[in-house]
Amino acid sequence: MAGIRSGLVLAIVLLSRVLSAQNAAPVTPPPSESKGSPILFGTNVDADEGTESRGASLGLGAYDSKKKDQKKKKHRGEFAIAPIPLVNPSIGNGGGLGVIYAVDLDGSAESPPSAFGAAGFITETGSWFAGVGGQIHLRNDKYRTLVALGGGKFNYNFFGIGADSGSKSIPLTQTSKAFLLEPKMRVYRDWYLGPRYHIISSTAGLNSPKLDPSKLPVPLPSTIDLRTAALGIRLQRDSSDSSFYPKKGSLFDVLADFYAPQLGGARTYQNLTLAYDKYLPLGPKNVLAIRASACMVTEGAPFYDVCLLGMSKDLRGYQVGEFRDDRMLVGQMEFRRELFWRLGATAFAGAGAVAHDWSGFGNSHAEPGGGFGLRFVLAKHNHINLRADYAWGDNSHAAYVSLGEAF
Repeated sequence: MAGIRSGLVLAIVLLSRVLSAQNAAPVTPPPSESKGSPILFGTNVDADEGTESRGASLGLGAYDSKKKDQKKKKHRGEFAIAPIPLVNPSIGNGGGLGVIYAVDLDGSAESPPSAFGAAGFITETGSWFAGVGGQIHLRNDKYRTLVALGGGKFNYNFFGIGADSGSKSIPLTQTSKAFLLEPKMRVYRDWYLGPRYHIISSTAGLNSPKLDPSKLPVPLPSTIDLRTAALGIRLQRDSSDSSFYPKKGSLFDVLADFYAPQLGGARTYQNLTLAYDKYLPLGPKNVLAIRASACMVTEGAPFYDVCLLGMSKDLRGYQVGEFRDDRMLVGQMEFRRELFWRLGATAFAGAGAVAHDWSGFGNSHAEPGGGFGLRFVLAKHNHINLRADYAWGDNSHAAYVSLGEAF
């Protein structure tokens, strides 16, 4: 759901946990007393048999379409429910809930189950979000359609725009609602291609009447009531061997969005993101995962829709949007080790930078990030992990709890 930024990005990430269970937004513990968070877990309920199995998966990719020799389960569908803790100094402490219903629509052994989900959260600062969505697989997985609808209110910290941002912030409030539709078709082997359309309505402004805008440490963006709409295209090549814990193969993803008033919005600009994930097996229990990504946004984008550094899948150790600008380059590497029983461990490191244009990276400072994590296998069949990471950045730190790997 690229293109939904800033305050909405945390909400969309939460919904994507329900829909894909792979990418998670950071939750940074407050520097003072830390409140305990509930343990994240999943429960699947078979709609036919009425049986219940703990530690089963949440997600659309739970079925590995490349394992064609595996027999497909003979049931109409199953429910999965997971509470999701949220601890974040920007929008406050709180909690969320995700619900998903997975069902086989075409009965093909080569097609993953379609999934329909809902997610929401609320925090002590008054931030909240609710959304629904689904991903449909038809005709032996030849056709894939993603659809999502959500909205909420987000009180968060804005650190400014540019490579020098990130030191001081001002409180903003943003109310947003969004709709996304993305159908894709398999065009050749592991290649999928299709159009996408999304529309976002947002109102953002200062969240403190006591602050004098002329004395703020960072420039204050104008209070806006803005709607943006984009028609885009997505191209993916996925040769990885698993949706949740890939041990080999790669994922190449290209996303281009073209915003224009003729599509229902109010501004004209473009957004292009590219990402490449590579998975290298190092023996039966070790995996080296490598990710590189780039983002480019043209002039005319609102401050909440430029490139954001700090997403879990790109670089851990920072708040989402702590650094933002029209260009971004990020690289991250992670070593994953299966220990014993259902336990595993990881070590990761990376760096990223933002700049106003590509030539600005010569003078831009790369922000480092790295840390360690533990894993607990909730679902053995698909190797779906409960992920707990702690990462350090430059004068920053963040904790992450989610289902699935960072990338």
